[in-house]
Amino acid sequence: MKNKLLLAATSMVLMACMSKEEILHEQYRVEGLALYQKNCENCHQANGKGFKKLYPALINTNLIKRLSDEQLSKIIKYGVKADAGHEFMPGNNDLQAIEIAEIITYLKDLNGVKEGIVEQRLVKEVIR
Repeated sequence: MKNKLLLAATSMVLMACMSKEEILHEQYRVEGLALYQKNCENCHQANGKGFKKLYPALINTNLIKRLSDEQLSKIIKYGVKADAGHEFMPGNNDLQAIEIAEIITYLKDLNGVKEGIVEQRLVKEVIR
């Protein structure tokens, strides 16, 4: 609870000096972090480094840079079937398009991919 209050206070201070686009990006990033912690952290770890080959790293890897937003959206929503090149990853049918967009925005920020937010509209089209 203390961390959430500190995060909210810090965000409010930062928002006072930010443009509309920067504020929206910050909101996506903060929400993406919370969603990552709730839905992804158990396997991919809090630091995003994963666990060996069982759970791939999501930070300091070209995975996030290599895959398109559309591909990442499908992976998060529908998961990955186990085969020779991949381990099984369950999908998360409960996540809405906005939540998936926020998670991807957060992951891209962690990997230094500064392209603004991932548009909810794009994710919605992909996961219909």
